[in-house]
Amino acid sequence: MWRITSLALLVAALALPPSAAAAPALVPVGTFSSPMYVTAPRTDTTRLFVVERAGRIRVVRDGTPLATPFLDIAADVATDGERGLLSMTFAGDYEQSGLFYVYMVARDPAGELQVREYRRSDTSSDLAAPTGRIVWRQAHDEADNHNGGQIAWGPDGLLWFATGDGGGQNDEFGHARDVSSHLGKVLRIDPRPGNAGTYSVPNVSPPNPLGTAVYAYGLRNPFRFSFDRATGDLLIGDVGQGLREEINWARAVDGRGLGADYGWACREGTVPGPGNCEPSGAYLGPVWDYNQGSPRAVAGGYVVRDSGLPTLEGRYVYADTYAGVVRSLRLAQPRGVDDRPAGLPQRDLIVSFGEDACGRLYVVSLTGSVERVQDGAVGPCRLQPAGPPLPPQTPPAPPATPRPPDRSSPQVRIRVARKGRVGRRATPRIVLVANENCRVTISARLAGTRLKRVRTPLRGGRRTVVRLRPKAGAIRRIRRALRKRKRVTMVVAVTAFDAAGNRGFVQRRLKVRRG
Repeated sequence: MWRITSLALLVAALALPPSAAAAPALVPVGTFSSPMYVTAPRTDTTRLFVVERAGRIRVVRDGTPLATPFLDIAADVATDGERGLLSMTFAGDYEQSGLFYVYMVARDPAGELQVREYRRSDTSSDLAAPTGRIVWRQAHDEADNHNGGQIAWGPDGLLWFATGDGGGQNDEFGHARDVSSHLGKVLRIDPRPGNAGTYSVPNVSPPNPLGTAVYAYGLRNPFRFSFDRATGDLLIGDVGQGLREEINWARAVDGRGLGADYGWACREGTVPGPGNCEPSGAYLGPVWDYNQGSPRAVAGGYVVRDSGLPTLEGRYVYADTYAGVVRSLRLAQPRGVDDRPAGLPQRDLIVSFGEDACGRLYVVSLTGSVERVQDGAVGPCRLQPAGPPLPPQTPPAPPATPRPPDRSSPQVRIRVARKGRVGRRATPRIVLVANENCRVTISARLAGTRLKRVRTPLRGGRRTVVRLRPKAGAIRRIRRALRKRKRVTMVVAVTAFDAAGNRGFVQRRLKVRRG
């Protein structure tokens, strides 16, 4: 995500100074305390809401920031590492219900990710009632980074939000592709009382045992995503580790993204990732990725639908937090095309973009500024069409009959991939298929040398390809053994644990050859 531990200021510059006749500019809205996000209710053309990291939401009414916060939950919000109050969204019927939602990292329990519901005050549209309720929560105490951060009311009338993979490096906790975990995912729920935590969207796979619908998995830290106001398409900016920053495009018109595996940690953008595995058959590669310097962190933006921005109309606008240059991209499959600077002044620590009710575009810098992107005069207001009504309220389910405890061990089948051929890098591949969702540890020995141990989640009934890499200095030894004999025996041992803690173990002797 935005690597807040490195707050070195960047040099201000213009990337490509465009002509004055068609030059978008940044118009100041106000200066705030570590702003993280900006948005507005669907039909409110007079107010803008600015989310501050420490736990406050500020109102800008008719261009003037108000002194009294709309909501102040700073006492509940953790701000160490990459934590904080990270974004907010308004219910599709906010004008009537007054309901809005925040995505935050809690102080207690430490590091817990929470989605909370609050309500507008009955006495003032500039104030919120101080108490709310938690509609979703997820433990996140293994590391303080990769919290995700975006929440949005979707065009389908459901509440969407994105989570990071749990932090650390190399998806070390195994959450991103584990469909029984809520981490490293794009999720959606019906947050109404009685439905939150139990509502599942039909025809979406993989199903989640906790009831929340998993729209996409295999993500590292999808800090910012957005919906195209014109098409409903979903654009996800997923922060990379050491190689690539990526933008993913799930098109609403053909359902791309439903249950899709975005590849982490098997892939990092368009290159192999550190996970020693292959993505699933539902793998959906990025529409755009770019080389990562140090430091880098993509801040996903919006497809511009503001008639007052003719130079950017229809283009996807994004930035890198540390490069500080706003860029625009013409979306196309299989790869985005015509990526270029947007011609705006450079800004330090860009953490977000935002839209108001009219579809006008804003840039948010963690150093304090919120600015509107504008070509000359402000364009006419384009209110977003109303979305579909919420699905019918789900009646309470009858009490379930208690199930006997699961005491069956997970079973894993092993075979060699690529007909046992081993290439010049001495990296054999194996295929694993488990009878249920589980996590496995793979140990292997080839030509008298141990291969690197691999830990990865398996999805029940799905084929997973794993690459077994030799330790340093062993490549020559393995290649020499393969040259001497037509086939060499490799011993593979797999230890598996399912969600109930049951342990399974299997060991096989497999034949490999030069290939």
